[in-house]
Amino acid sequence: MFVDQVVITVRAGRGGDGAISFLREKYVPRGGPAGGTGGNGGSVIFRASHQKKTLYDVYLRRVYNAPSGQPGRGKNQSGKNGDNIVLVVPVGTQIFDQKSGKLLADLIEDGQEISIARGGRGGRGNSSFATAENQAPRIAEKGEPGETREIRLELKLIADVGVSGLPNAGKSTLLSVVSAAKPHIADYPFTTLQPNLGVVAHRDQQFVMVDVPGIIEGASQGAGLGLDFLRHIERTRLILHCVDLSPYTGNNPLSDFALLRHEFEQYSPALAAKPFFVIATKLDIPEAENTFPEFKHRLEKEGMTVYGISAVTRKGIDGLLDAVVEFLHNAPDISQEEPFVSPSESSSGSDVHPRRFRFSTPYLDRLMSEIDWNAVDALATVNQKLFDSGFIKYFSSLRPNSLVEIDQWTFLWTGKKLVWPRTAHEASE
Repeated sequence: MFVDQVVITVRAGRGGDGAISFLREKYVPRGGPAGGTGGNGGSVIFRASHQKKTLYDVYLRRVYNAPSGQPGRGKNQSGKNGDNIVLVVPVGTQIFDQKSGKLLADLIEDGQEISIARGGRGGRGNSSFATAENQAPRIAEKGEPGETREIRLELKLIADVGVSGLPNAGKSTLLSVVSAAKPHIADYPFTTLQPNLGVVAHRDQQFVMVDVPGIIEGASQGAGLGLDFLRHIERTRLILHCVDLSPYTGNNPLSDFALLRHEFEQYSPALAAKPFFVIATKLDIPEAENTFPEFKHRLEKEGMTVYGISAVTRKGIDGLLDAVVEFLHNAPDISQEEPFVSPSESSSGSDVHPRRFRFSTPYLDRLMSEIDWNAVDALATVNQKLFDSGFIKYFSSLRPNSLVEIDQWTFLWTGKKLVWPRTAHEASE
């Protein structure tokens, strides 16, 4: 099943909490703090592979959760890191943030990887907070939450040559004749329902060709199927516009070509600006062969390159392929483009979430139980008591905007005092 667009949710793992523990061993009196650091949460990573041709495997699930890190333990034992999830996608996959529409990455190289959701860092255990003044700290960090993103994957096949045209213009027949591809071919419109790729070998040269469903009038406004797949020829170096010259369509070939170009321009000016050849098809039919000279003369007067072919008799096929090979020999390779990765998504080491700390001491437990939390000045009373007791100094090493968890309560440390978090979401992170 060919799938080229998917919307999924990815959730990185949460970091494990740091431990509050003290060494208790025989012959080791006052062993000191021994709480280990929590493990880091697993990240969600995307990897491009030439072996994948569709997003179907990713489409089968709508939510991907990376494992969380394990909490730290006593005896300074660190928690195990959560395993990363690696989603393998076809080369040519673009990754967008679904909410903002921002392009996060464009995977155009085999083996290229990008971390889309970073796992949360594990919290430090109380052994990390021991100082000369506080040799038995009862403080540990909570693990950071991992990033959660709703993303959209769009596949743009990477090929050298793209074949387009109105329905039944002979696109799939051309592909089947010049390559080993076996697209569905019939004498009714829209026999092609998905892009078809084929490898063309000609005079010791090889290139990849893709054909897409037929374009009809109004396609740029969503009519038909072709516009759903035109993205697959956006990366091509050359486009072949197939025009049916047979009399059975009842259409004017010049009008058909003008319609095709109009829909390209409406869809994307950049796509319309790509180099193209005009391919007049079905010249095995006498009426089409008679029409071809005038058709070719009219378009060549406007500076276009025109070739006439018959896929049935192979008339003109070798000449067309010679021209394509010569063009590709001088055209830049798509794979030489610089892979795009959003700068904001690179590993900068910057904090995505505020650091969160958990405090647990008999003094704090007693203080929290004595406070009348229904009083308007309850938090002011807590701050005053912390200041009077000198306990406030233990918060002074925390960075401003750190979250402080005491018993069932969560506060925000401003650098001078505790305040309530600005939002309920912030408190629950």
